[in-house]
Amino acid sequence: MPVLLGAAAVLLAAGCGENGTGPAQIKKGLEDEGGERIVFAGSLEGENEEKAREIAEQSIVRLEVEVSGTGTVYFGSGILWDGNEEQLVIVTSGHLLKEGALPRVIFPGGKELSGETAGICAQKDMGFVTVPISLLEKEEQKAAVASLHQRIFDTLDQSSRLLVLGCSENGIGDQLRTGTLKEKAWYREEFGADIMVLECESRPGMSGGGVFDCYGNLVGMVGGGSGSNTAAFSMETVNEGYEEIFGVKRNTEEYRPGAG
Repeated sequence: MPVLLGAAAVLLAAGCGENGTGPAQIKKGLEDEGGERIVFAGSLEGENEEKAREIAEQSIVRLEVEVSGTGTVYFGSGILWDGNEEQLVIVTSGHLLKEGALPRVIFPGGKELSGETAGICAQKDMGFVTVPISLLEKEEQKAAVASLHQRIFDTLDQSSRLLVLGCSENGIGDQLRTGTLKEKAWYREEFGADIMVLECESRPGMSGGGVFDCYGNLVGMVGGGSGSNTAAFSMETVNEGYEEIFGVKRNTEEYRPGAG
């Protein structure tokens, strides 16, 4: 098994000079709050790769961070992980957030908003960003919090076909790779946790993107890759990171059925 390296964010160009406002303080579970302003993706009743991709694309955003004092901007991918009527929570790679401050978030449909880094995990290469939902007009919102489905996740094996979705320099969720699962839990020190290993290529900028099953459920987050192998944190490990930063976990047992 080759060594898998964290995918560095891709250099863009000079950006505007804005300053961060400090970590968000969130005490309660966001999903439990509910709210009509947030759309949660649903799970398909049967496998359908085309429909699953359509669902997955709604949960992928592009993040851009500026290196302080240089004007240099890096980009990567993120996943809409949770939210309520006040804010959305996005999970992404920790190394991207360490590059700079005040991430800009570009949503499906092209809406751009300023995000705030809520925290970066101590060991795992994982961090979280919040965005006020009030800034994303309801009629413009094409985004949806990713679907989680514990029972389907537990059945994943080497025969499972998976969709890996990330961002290009100018697109949102436009980088798609398909692959299969080689390892479900393999500890790698450079990622600070067990990782999933997929047989598929990942490109720079896809780090922080989503790994989805063909029901449209999120099963992992891209951490990096080498050659024809992609490393990903499982959705269970992402949930552990969420608990580390926010003190809560998403409920993965109660899923929302969708059309199909």
